[in-house]
Amino acid sequence: MFVILLIVHALALTPQVSEERPFQDPEGRYQLVLRDRWEPVTYQDGAGNTVTDIVYGSSEEGLLRIRSFKVEPGTSPRAFAEREEEVSLRFRPGYVRGAMESFGGVYSESVVLNFEFTRRGQRKIARYYYFKTDETTIYVLQFEGRPDVIRSTRNRLDLIARSFRARS
Repeated sequence: MFVILLIVHALALTPQVSEERPFQDPEGRYQLVLRDRWEPVTYQDGAGNTVTDIVYGSSEEGLLRIRSFKVEPGTSPRAFAEREEEVSLRFRPGYVRGAMESFGGVYSESVVLNFEFTRRGQRKIARYYYFKTDETTIYVLQFEGRPDVIRSTRNRLDLIARSFRARS
């Protein structure tokens, strides 16, 4: 009986490690490591393009979209994020800008932008990671979702973002 109690106690004290699952874009453009309940969903959009979103439970709970943009040589991720905010993001309903900060990882030129907005009357939080993967390409990992999901998984979002690799 004492041995069983020791085993149960040891298991209770063992830190919970989030499950890691490698994911490669179906078109071979990038790869990353998914954690927890983040799962890829691939579908055809209205124009017949193959689209892959990554959802946390459902897209209302958490959604990751990965976009790539061609930019002029010399454009920094910070400048790109500020421009995107100026022409697009700030016009979302209920937009409230959060912090923009440098983000360490594989790509030396990286920033993360935090903001709040509303969708269908529900408050949402976004965390957008901007990576300059070569002289003319910026990838944006767009995490959006319920405030409790994004806040409680923030460290795992950072780990997912740090695992991102653009493929040449």
